[in-house]
Amino acid sequence: MAQGIQLFGADGALTYSSSDVTWNQVAFFRVSGNTSVTNSYPIIYGREVLTLQLLINAPPTDRRAVAHTVTVSGQDVSVSGGSEEAYISVLFR
Repeated sequence: MAQGIQLFGADGALTYSSSDVTWNQVAFFRVSGNTSVTNSYPIIYGREVLTLQLLINAPPTDRRAVAHTVTVSGQDVSVSGGSEEAYISVLFR
């Protein structure tokens, strides 16, 4: 394993390996509306990455609500362009 986590029990047997588990959470953070954020996570470099976006409040009915654009490039996760507060979850395998 190039990068990741392995946990062993008291008897020396492997009990957890991040390369065997389907998805591992790297980060969970909040983004305000009309802001941009870029975070670096070296552990995701060269891995399959999944991002999830959850709006914190119900979309408004009196104006257009725009979700953020989430981009993964190398080890960087960039979030921008949204008009609403959101939670961003970053997963890798």
